[in-house]
Amino acid sequence: MLSAIAVRRAAQAALQSSQPSSSKQPSPPPTPSAPSPDPCSESKRPKLPSKRKSSSVNGKSSRNNKKAKILPGRVPATARYFESKNTVEEGEDVIMLGSSSDSEPDVQAKLALDSSDDSEAEEIQNPLVSIELPLYPQPSTSEPSQLSTFRPTRDLNVYELSADEASAIGLQTEISVLSIDREETLALLGTYALTVLKGSISILGVTLSASKVAHHVFVPRSAPVPILRCASLDAHADLNIYTLPPRVRSIHGGAVVAIQSLDTGVEGLGRVCRVFDGVFEPSRWLRSSAEVIRPGVSLVRVLFLNVCKSIICPVIQVTHSTRDVLPFVMPESWSIALSAAETPPSSADPIPLSVYVVKGPKKSGKSTFARTLLNRLLAKFQRIAYLECDVGQSEFTPGGLVALNVIDNPVFGPPFTHPSLPYRAHYVGATSPRCSPAHYLAAVQALLETFKLEVQTSLPYDESIDTRVTDITPLVVNTMGWTKGLGADLNAKIEELAEPTHVFEIIGPEEKGWPTASPLYDTLYNQSAPSKAFQYTLEAISPILTNTHFNAVDQRNLNILSYFHSILPSITSASFPSAPIRQMTATKWETSHPLCTRYPYEVDWSQAFDQVILIGAGYEDVIPSEVSNVLNGAIVGLVECEPGTEDPVYLGSSGARELPYAQARHPPTPSTSTCHGLALIRAISPSSPHMHILTPVPPAILARCRVIVKGELELPIWGMLDFTDANEGVAGVEKGRVPYLQWGKSEGLGGERRRVRRNLMRKAQM
Repeated sequence: MLSAIAVRRAAQAALQSSQPSSSKQPSPPPTPSAPSPDPCSESKRPKLPSKRKSSSVNGKSSRNNKKAKILPGRVPATARYFESKNTVEEGEDVIMLGSSSDSEPDVQAKLALDSSDDSEAEEIQNPLVSIELPLYPQPSTSEPSQLSTFRPTRDLNVYELSADEASAIGLQTEISVLSIDREETLALLGTYALTVLKGSISILGVTLSASKVAHHVFVPRSAPVPILRCASLDAHADLNIYTLPPRVRSIHGGAVVAIQSLDTGVEGLGRVCRVFDGVFEPSRWLRSSAEVIRPGVSLVRVLFLNVCKSIICPVIQVTHSTRDVLPFVMPESWSIALSAAETPPSSADPIPLSVYVVKGPKKSGKSTFARTLLNRLLAKFQRIAYLECDVGQSEFTPGGLVALNVIDNPVFGPPFTHPSLPYRAHYVGATSPRCSPAHYLAAVQALLETFKLEVQTSLPYDESIDTRVTDITPLVVNTMGWTKGLGADLNAKIEELAEPTHVFEIIGPEEKGWPTASPLYDTLYNQSAPSKAFQYTLEAISPILTNTHFNAVDQRNLNILSYFHSILPSITSASFPSAPIRQMTATKWETSHPLCTRYPYEVDWSQAFDQVILIGAGYEDVIPSEVSNVLNGAIVGLVECEPGTEDPVYLGSSGARELPYAQARHPPTPSTSTCHGLALIRAISPSSPHMHILTPVPPAILARCRVIVKGELELPIWGMLDFTDANEGVAGVEKGRVPYLQWGKSEGLGGERRRVRRNLMRKAQM
């Protein structure tokens, strides 16, 4: 019994053989590789022409074109998959079916033909299967994309207000007022304060309406450049909050913004960490060709234009993207998910208690999405709680901390531009929880309990008129990018503890072992997956839109150095225990002096500290007589413990001055302790119980920290150098005599540079 395919092919072959040659459709001229079929000679040729012979007749080299040797006379692979062409109509495939009357040869011919087609499909499909279609549009890299369509013209759309005009409308000092049309875009580079005077604008996925708030924006070249656009007008956008001068031209449907330079000292971090030198300015090859048009306004190859009248901290317009200046482009799936997250579900409770969990692999834009979600929620809520579970790439604190932050202002800048004091935090002491996963999970669980008891439904502290929600605080959980093996289990446990209402999962590259399926909650933790949470699948940031000049290690080092050079808001000891839940973020940086020349705190450790704890791999072998050498030049966590919760350390009766240290001691319990920040022990006196400490933590909080914890986190090399010494020494000491540092080639076993073999593949990479 013939199959349907065999019957159809036999009928088509009989139809073709019965038609005269003049009635056939015009076909391309015959080639030696594909001779025209002759019905009279079909019975004498039980086999198809040899494909090897046809490839040689065509004159194509088998070495240069392997496909031509295997598939001669076939249509290209693109035509096979994208053209609506029936391969059964080709004469070469149906010649053998026309001369057979038995069913057995037909079946044999059909099997032979099917096996040939399978091998052909395998040869053609295998290269196509390995190519993954991108989830995002790939921009062209041949030409730079235009970022700014705004063309600044003095007294037409750019106005320089004097101090009297600025004070008349409620602003301070001299400012630049820009009138942006509805169709125009504006990209600026530098540090500036942005105030919306009229209308609404969109920046980094957030819509800002006219208000009295001046938003601090930090735009370095190491991060995507935000683009300012006019947003759609709402009911509150037409309010005349500011009385603009008559000469300021307001475009109908546009927006009027005030740009003011910020003198925060954050630009000086480029002197501290030379990798980021000049990161708030155009690159050197563009900076060298700057042409001064008027005082304070310069043009750099038609790419950069100074739009703010300032010499210390210029604000520069970016018109086109370059290889080191890339724009912030929000994927379409992000916009849809953010809009859906802002809309509360229909329920009896008009304002539900929301918990948002963001997860995804490394280099996928996870932290960027979490920051954007935070800013979007601040338009509706007065405060947002932010739980940082990524100890390697923290947003508001340096690395090594699992922190709970309470944010009340939008954040426009990379992590090193907003170091903050956490509301509660616990020190892990490393950039990965692989050495202490139990302590890591205990810290996350303790912070979630703190959020539910103290932050989630706290009373408002601002008595001003605010249309935002003040009595409920949502939570944003940023998980770590370690999504393989133990990291995937830890992220799954964090998601279970958080009990999220919204889960945002970014699908990134699988080269690091990102699992393709969700974790099995019932198998790992004897529970089912949370069914009430809204699941959102997002696309990753395009690799073309990420700056490859600065890697994760550089960003982590800059965050640590920015923390120690920052100046945090002061707080008194009387108001600290009863202080309201506020965001305490640094607004200035002291970068005129290196860490080795700054005035430290002199602390008597015999009176100030009750315990010294070392955590991490190998630290349990440190004996008490060597602990001072371990702490010298180390980064430690400043921990406050509840009275009576930690066992005291009993020192020996030798009479020598010893630090309160005991070997193999566990870190403080997260449920009864908190870490207020980090400190750098710059020196320990060998003859007296004194040490020098550098920390941005205010003295009122520093006095409450009775326990210091030393982990695996170390000070970057840039923090040990003296950038003010012209002789490349440190604090006046020759570089050859500086302890802990060595210039030139190292000596001894292991001193040579380690050669890493990258041609070996792991099992997950195959």
